[in-house]
Amino acid sequence: MKLFSPDSAHWYQRDGVPLHTVPSLKGSLQTATMRPTTLRDARKLGLLPSVTNILGVIAKPELTSWLQEQAVLAALTLPRMAGESEDAFAKRVVADSQTTRDGAADFGTAFHHGAERVAHTLEVDPEHPAAEWLRHYRDWYQANVVELWWTERTLVEPLRGFAGTADLLIEHREHGLCLVDLKTMKIRPGDKPRPYRSWCYQLAAYRDAVVIGDDRPVKCLNLIVNSLRPEPPVEHVWSEEELENGLEAFYAAHRLWVIEKGYDPAEGGGQKSEGSRQKPTMVLTA
Repeated sequence: MKLFSPDSAHWYQRDGVPLHTVPSLKGSLQTATMRPTTLRDARKLGLLPSVTNILGVIAKPELTSWLQEQAVLAALTLPRMAGESEDAFAKRVVADSQTTRDGAADFGTAFHHGAERVAHTLEVDPEHPAAEWLRHYRDWYQANVVELWWTERTLVEPLRGFAGTADLLIEHREHGLCLVDLKTMKIRPGDKPRPYRSWCYQLAAYRDAVVIGDDRPVKCLNLIVNSLRPEPPVEHVWSEEELENGLEAFYAAHRLWVIEKGYDPAEGGGQKSEGSRQKPTMVLTA
């Protein structure tokens, strides 16, 4: 009995175009539906894995524990249907336990979309489900962002072989040029936001795929939004030491990913040594 299916991974073409889904082979070309892109597709098409795809090889004990708690709570509280088989009940328990996780993901996606609109127009749709949170985000944005470089930019590192979509590149009033990643999390009253180390790994990888034309340093910042209640977002700026360690951790995960998946997305299909590696060039202009 298979209860859990792995989450769909994100993939990119080498020119940075997302290819998270491909046409299903079932039916004719006219009636074909889209399905999630698989590792087999990636091998055939030479696709690049996303940064979060690669970081998925790192164990996340706190997340695993939380998911287990949701499953146990669902099993204890979900009423059993008359004549229901063990398999059917188990599948309903899994589906029920995932509603909280999926709801959190839906809020995060909605907030990201609203935040992108704020960055370009300073407008908040009053009907948006996260309108109150977005007003706090707009206050932060107006107080701290001197200049917007871009939003939702796909970054590609073709030599090692990975890509990903970064949220913001801004000129911050205090910190200078900053790569910003928005994170939504539940922060209970009296608690302080606790950034995960994997967030640092993610930003370090993104930064490694960005080249600034005038060689200015780029800082990395997570902006943490409390999904439980509307309140001002909290900045967490990663130090250079943390980012250096984070990049080393990311490339260790990348190597493990290559071994585990049996697929090397690096240019030429071979692991590049540090001495032979050249930085990709992406000059940013305002």
